[in-house]
Amino acid sequence: MLNWPQQCTRPDLATVFSLLATHMHCPSPGQLDAARYVGRYILSKMDLGVVFSTHATNSLESYIYFPLSDDTAITHPFLSTFCDAKWGPQDASHPVSSHPRPVSIDESKSIRGHLFFYGGCPVLWKTHKEKRVSRSSCEAEIKATHECVKNIQMFRNILSDLHLCPTTPIPVYNDNRGAVDWSHSFSTKGMRHLNIRENAVREAQLLQEVSITHI
Repeated sequence: MLNWPQQCTRPDLATVFSLLATHMHCPSPGQLDAARYVGRYILSKMDLGVVFSTHATNSLESYIYFPLSDDTAITHPFLSTFCDAKWGPQDASHPVSSHPRPVSIDESKSIRGHLFFYGGCPVLWKTHKEKRVSRSSCEAEIKATHECVKNIQMFRNILSDLHLCPTTPIPVYNDNRGAVDWSHSFSTKGMRHLNIRENAVREAQLLQEVSITHI
């Protein structure tokens, strides 16, 4: 029920879909209650979605005019991207001393994601759990930045085929200062497990495909 809207029209459902999808095999009563809560949320927010219009209006998130002008001086819609990661266990409940609960390896994996805005409207988004546990919040943010940059490079290829590729680096906003500083520096031997990721992001910056910025 959630797969189609979270992929096509509702980026606000992407994270909760990713969390619930990991428990489809054997859901607990609490997870079933969470799925019902999401259903009630959708019913109360049926008017939310991604909207494109050929008429400018302040009530919409974007404005796109078709057909595009043949003038080479046309200003293409602005593309901006945001990436983030939630480090460690996602359980927000308060611990109870009388009922201690062990935290599994899967729960310790961080959730990361990114969101692309083109012309003021969300056009591409992704959220998922990492494959290996991150040792710090900075490492989780580095992984999120790496995944975001990979999709930016893919999206730039699509825009290039449509003759809409921007000539300036695409801004990538991240709220972790350590991850932003890392993207502008050089590899160290102690970070060997991240060398491939970090150098791929730095190469994208050197080629002026992206520009990593703290927000």
